[in-house]
Amino acid sequence: MSSDRINIKGTSDGLIITLGAGAWPGLIDELEQRLGEKASFFKGGRVGLAVGSRQLTLQELEQIGQTLNRHNVTLWAVESESPDTQEAAVQLGLETSLSLSVRPATVPVTAAPVGQGDAMLVQRTLRSGQVVHHPGHVVVIGDVNPGAEIRAGGSVVIWGRLRGTVHAGTGGDKNAVVCALQLSPTQLRIGDYITRSPADDTEHDLVPEMASVQDGQIVAEPWK
Repeated sequence: MSSDRINIKGTSDGLIITLGAGAWPGLIDELEQRLGEKASFFKGGRVGLAVGSRQLTLQELEQIGQTLNRHNVTLWAVESESPDTQEAAVQLGLETSLSLSVRPATVPVTAAPVGQGDAMLVQRTLRSGQVVHHPGHVVVIGDVNPGAEIRAGGSVVIWGRLRGTVHAGTGGDKNAVVCALQLSPTQLRIGDYITRSPADDTEHDLVPEMASVQDGQIVAEPWK
């Protein structure tokens, strides 16, 4: 395999995966292999994807996201020269610049800024493999399905069912909260605190709840 097909390197902004030339199925297979060879190195990390002029569809970006998720890696940005690829990345709630120091807060095509501009409104259901990363608050009108992930510097409000993964207060803000019409997350983190739903928690009635950190643990209570 040519090392020019997939290049992985660390930068001051995190890990960057660069996709070179080659047929799409082969690139995905090679990426899967490279991630598996250094599973402990990538586990729990997040990467940006640089694709140059390659045009990728929304479904292809979702496939990459799912491949990374299988290895406990989060895709947070896609940098591309193709407008179509940039639009697909934005629809998935991904950043379109790999530079943390210069990129603005990215708002998806199907989203709109709210409040004072530090929040993101996502008007769609997040499916498995989709990741939303935003430095401020995140509001979702729709469900967050298993395999989907939200990482927010502030609080997260979901007008729907939360069954995926949410990390609120990613910068260590333990005062952030997570609200949902049904709170059944695969994993829930607030700041440095982490919890999961009980094994028998998937079939309960639709009851709005709010999760917050209280006395050193995450507590869910009715959201009124």
